[in-house]
Amino acid sequence: MIGTSHTVECHCVLPLYKNKTPIQYHKFVVYSKVNEKGNIVPKYSNCNNCGITHFVYELCKSEIKIGKEDLPTIRKIEDIKFSLPERLVNFLESYNQEVYIYEKIEDIINQSVFPSSIILKREIIDEAHHVKILNINSEKNFTVTSEVINTIIQGGS
Repeated sequence: MIGTSHTVECHCVLPLYKNKTPIQYHKFVVYSKVNEKGNIVPKYSNCNNCGITHFVYELCKSEIKIGKEDLPTIRKIEDIKFSLPERLVNFLESYNQEVYIYEKIEDIINQSVFPSSIILKREIIDEAHHVKILNINSEKNFTVTSEVINTIIQGGS
């Protein structure tokens, strides 16, 4: 069974929101594997802002492990690169992707879930979502597409 990407909340605050009220805590994306019963497989993950370690135990839920910043035993991008094709790694590096994207791609390839698509970038321009998508067609066949998703519903007469 393929995993899922979801967000967890940290207790750090991005500099942009430092003096805002109410406090807006930073949220970051993690990739979690799902077991055969459909439950999240618990794991540790580091916040991409402050580095503190979170124990991720359920969708969108984590427990902060105080005093455990950037644990060396948590898988990092460098660890995952070994299991991915070099061409794909070079591409992901050019887009400066985060660890959850690497984990998701690794899971897709290891479980042979083809074809699969992953959104790499998203921009909103004039109320339309512009997305860049990595299409994983096989273990060695990848394509990149761009799409515009219009979010405005046109009324008829």
